[in-house]
Amino acid sequence: MNLLRLLLAMALWPGIYATLLAYAKILQGAFSSPSFPWIGMGVFGVGFGIALGAFFFFPRPRGFYVLGHELTHAMAVWMSGGKVHSLHVADKGGKVVADRVSPWISLAPYILPFYPLVIGILWLAGIHIGPELTQFGLPFLGLWGAVWGYHYAFTLSLLPTRQPDFLVYGRIFSITLILLGNLMLVGILAWAALRPVPASRAITMVASEWAWNYTELVHFLSGLLLRYLPHPA
Repeated sequence: MNLLRLLLAMALWPGIYATLLAYAKILQGAFSSPSFPWIGMGVFGVGFGIALGAFFFFPRPRGFYVLGHELTHAMAVWMSGGKVHSLHVADKGGKVVADRVSPWISLAPYILPFYPLVIGILWLAGIHIGPELTQFGLPFLGLWGAVWGYHYAFTLSLLPTRQPDFLVYGRIFSITLILLGNLMLVGILAWAALRPVPASRAITMVASEWAWNYTELVHFLSGLLLRYLPHPA
């Protein structure tokens, strides 16, 4: 089973590469646009960078992170139609006991950033109720960047460890799904913020890159087989 997951992970690598190529093409026009929000992106980046620095040089809010981590596990269980029997949170780690397990449930905290999504939803609700709050957009982006920075710092710090979430399905398979899931999430958020092309065109561009890369891979592998397999006399 682990070999099958390894092969599946390797089969997804060209798709990850294709997704990156598609994003580069989609965002190329946005970067050259005079309306590109450079200041907002810069403020977000500063917040992100400050959080990364604080993660390495100051005490880490580990208990706070573990709470969001385990709540995301629980949320994934509920989204899968399951039932959570218990949830334990401590500074050294946490645990969710549920009636089912799956790659989605195990890896959800590394794909869905609990606190960034909660804060983002609260901000959207706030500016919907009180549009005057938009004047605080830059401070929000700085704060949001910091929250994202902490999320990714904690996530990356866990990848080399013997985290049970990774060991259940294999480290390479798990990290591949995490990378693909994060690419999809960041791509959706970037598109929603910038709207560089219509949604249908963005989806078509990503699908086209996937189709092209896998077609090229099939041609390459078939060429190898034809070259090295023995030919009938």
